[in-house]
This record gives sequence, structure tokens and C-alpha cells, in this order.
Amino acid sequence: MMKHYFFILIFFISFCFQAQNKRVDSVAIAILDRMTDIIGDLNSCSFQLERSLDVKNEFGWEKKYSIDEVYLQAPNKMLVEIEENQDHRGYWYNGELLVYYSFKENNYSVLEAPSTIIDMIDGIHQNFGIEFPAADIFYPEFTKDLMVEYDNIIYLGEKEIDGQVCYHIMAVDKNINLQLWISNSSYMLPKKMVVINKDENNKQYEVTFKNWQLNQEIPSTLFDFTPPPNAKNISIMIKS
Repeated sequence: MMKHYFFILIFFISFCFQAQNKRVDSVAIAILDRMTDIIGDLNSCSFQLERSLDVKNEFGWEKKYSIDEVYLQAPNKMLVEIEENQDHRGYWYNGELLVYYSFKENNYSVLEAPSTIIDMIDGIHQNFGIEFPAADIFYPEFTKDLMVEYDNIIYLGEKEIDGQVCYHIMAVDKNINLQLWISNSSYMLPKKMVVINKDENNKQYEVTFKNWQLNQEIPSTLFDFTPPPNAKNISIMIKS
């Protein structure tokens, strides 16, 4: 019932900010803010990511698929296990160290890391070029960043994804078309995200979020890496 009144209210006050050909739909912003607030209040969560990425071959775009298992415990613990294109790797973060491990090659690398998940993601990406898929939705400034980076943010109505009714939002600038589907439920969590690179012949990146588990008890030892037998400790070079 509270959710019902919430959306009656935002539709009554709905308007679009338009300046210098920029359109920002207030309904879209209200939905994004609500999603960000709910995610920001979680103590822990886990979910599965099903991803596809367009990769160029001699005939055109080829879809490459991967599956990620993600565990997060605020503010400073994370485990991501990735199965991607016959590659299997994992990242363990315990608030002090980030460990990368290749299941295929049985080697690992230990990196000093900042003391929060967000700072760790930023620092590791900047220094080593490591990306964590769909991490943007966990940033407290996610909505604000979209408003700064995109010319138009539009609410496209309700759509059904895998049997779940979702709010459909599009953010567009001259280079990127980003679309996000957010579940129409008490927990307004992301269901799907698609990024289309218009300046790269409409290259697409797609993420589907599945099996959300919220505020469950996750043993702290899950985030500590123990090297398997005969695993080799290797070094990862900082980006020049």
C-alpha cells in the first residue's frame, strides 16, 4: 500500500526538466533514487549475474556469455566468482586485501586494497584495470552520476521480464543508450541492464540479475582466500 501511494504521489508531481535539449524525467529519477536507497541500506546480499558481451569476429558481433556469483557484506567484504568463455576465476576481498585466483591455472595474486567495497572497486580498477560487472548500481551517487553523464533520462513504463513486472528506464547521450529494468515490488531491485554503444556499431552489453538474497548471514571466512594445494603466487603489474 505504501508503494502504491508513493507512485501516485510521484505521478502527480511528475514533470520533466528540460534545458539545452536535456530531458530528465522525474518519475525515472524517483524510481532510481528508491532503488539506490534500498541497496544502500542492505547489510548483506548475494545474487547471480548472467552476462553477455558483443565481441567482434570476422563476420560481425559474436555473443560471449558468462555467469557470476556475487556475495557482498557491507561495508568491506566481497566475493565474486566468474565463469566466462572457458575461464573460471574469483576475487576475494576482506577489507584489507583483494585476492585474484585463476581456477584454470591454479595461481593467485594478493593485492593491498582500500577499506570499503566502493573504494576498493575504484582503486583496483584505476591501478590494475580490473572491472567488476554491474558494480555501478551499488554506488550511492548512481542516480546523480546518470544525471551528469547522460543527456536524457526517460521513464518508459512497466514491462515484464521473466514473469516480473519492472519499471523500464532509459538513459541516452550521443554515444550510449543505457536501459535498466527495476522490479515493481517492495524491494525495488535491478532485474536487467543493457548498454548499447552507438559509436561502436551498436555493440551491446547485457546483464540479468537473478536469485537476490538479502540480509542473510554470510560467514566472514567466506571472504578470506585459502590457496589450494600447489597454487602459485604470482604478481599483477600496476597499469602504466
